Amino acid sequence: MIRRYIQTYIGFMAISGLAACANTASSYGVGGSAVSNLPNFQPVAGQGQYIRPEFLEPIPIQTLPPEDLCRSRLYLTLVGQHEGAIFIAGLPGRKRIVKPATLEGFQSDEPNDFTPPPPLVEIIDFLPQQPIYLSSIRTIMDRFLLTNEDETRLTLELDDEGYVADVRCG
Repeated sequence: MIRRYIQTYIGFMAISGLAACANTASSYGVGGSAVSNLPNFQPVAGQGQYIRPEFLEPIPIQTLPPEDLCRSRLYLTLVGQHEGAIFIAGLPGRKRIVKPATLEGFQSDEPNDFTPPPPLVEIIDFLPQQPIYLSSIRTIMDRFLLTNEDETRLTLELDDEGYVADVRCG
């Protein structure tokens, strides 16, 4: 029984192979070149070339630029918000708040002294994952001495009334 199936299978394969050879031999001429009554196809320039649709063009992966290591662009919506409305402890990573400060004793009694007092700022640093809303370091310094030594730290700069004026790294 199995022998009969094998013989049938071999016979079927032999017939299909001969049929395939006969079809290819009839489409070729004596020298092996293709026989056709139609003229040779000459494509127009650009014809037959696949043109990828615009929506399938690859889009480069959007990455953070190297100058935005603290992801300050994500927090640009904080500009114009009051500092009391911002949950500082919820912002990830290291944070720093810079707000204007004044100290008594910089005004002179002389009426002709037109030199402005030094622009003092109060700096409040927060540690990453700080669980409570308390500053870790609070200092008052001259704005000219303010440096950006840590580019991965988010800095919120406030105006005189306590509203966020600038969000940047540093």
